[in-house]
Amino acid sequence: MITFHGLLKMHIINPKDVKLVRHGNAELDILDSFKNKRKYFEDYQSFQSLDKFKKAKHIATFAPGRGTTAIFLGLYDINNSLSNTDWTKKLHGIIDKNGFPDNWHVNDGTWYDLEFNPIFKDYSERLIIDWGKSTVSWVQNKDKSILQIKGANSIGEFISYDEIQISYEELQKLSKDTITNETWINALSAVNGIYLIKDTKKGALYVGSAYGDNGIYGRWMNYAKNGHGGNVELKKLNPNNFEFSILEIATKTASADEVIHRESRWKEKLGTRDFGLNLN
Repeated sequence: MITFHGLLKMHIINPKDVKLVRHGNAELDILDSFKNKRKYFEDYQSFQSLDKFKKAKHIATFAPGRGTTAIFLGLYDINNSLSNTDWTKKLHGIIDKNGFPDNWHVNDGTWYDLEFNPIFKDYSERLIIDWGKSTVSWVQNKDKSILQIKGANSIGEFISYDEIQISYEELQKLSKDTITNETWINALSAVNGIYLIKDTKKGALYVGSAYGDNGIYGRWMNYAKNGHGGNVELKKLNPNNFEFSILEIATKTASADEVIHRESRWKEKLGTRDFGLNLN
């Protein structure tokens, strides 16, 4: 079995020089911040308690996964470090700009100059390790078993319908790799329902419905092909700004009339006929 230390050695990196860091989600959603607010996340992890990464040349950053697992985000090189007695006005400004706790200014701490190392970028969000029990320290040097390296087009494991918020890029990955994303394909194919497309740049909303044999998955694959699924208003927008979510699910036995009725109610609730992208 390949371990994380073994992977480091394969890339000529001494495991003794690497601290493994599994951030918790108490202060922010680690995976979401890494994916969607990278600069904010990197500022966040650069401020640590005094000498937290002492003697390390690199940190391997992980987000919490299910149970005791951890999702690899990236390898960061430590170029420099400063204790807070030597922090510049710029570093204190980063704390204020990001809204980090005020006590970070005065508590004993270290700021680390961290630089993302592209050597492991292909493993980012794909490599899963077993971190161990919740009582295990969130920063350590201990070797870890690699449980899985997901396919390149993986968008992670399906969790629940109400948590779905996927980008157009992720939707295209679903269409390209049905094996890696099997849990998503099965879940979206199993239900009909009402969905929402949001233009994340302009705030425009579109409500749609799915009631075919392949459920929501079948309908969404039409958008994956061309970005608009035949809708006149969506054709005017850049699909790379689209976010797909589900408002309500319906069983596969629900009639088309039932689903369309519920779709109409959502259009009324969200005002997408008057203020959004629905023409009828």
